Amino acid sequence: MPEFQTFFTPARLNEFWYYVKWLLFYVAPAIMIVAAAGALSMFIAMVKKSFANTKQIDKSDQNEDYEIRRY
Repeated sequence: MPEFQTFFTPARLNEFWYYVKWLLFYVAPAIMIVAAAGALSMFIAMVKKSFANTKQIDKSDQNEDYEIRRY
């Protein structure tokens, strides 16, 4: 029976973390740009919707019949 060897030797672990570091260094900015673009588009849609709602509320207020009394 062969002698027991671990796969994760210090040299292999160093090489693994080296590749992980460079993967994150090059890929993470692209992921963050995509996430920021998605968040910005949702924010713009929310702002548009809030202004559209305000215009609808103003129009509906004009159609209602109620008396305004000023003292």
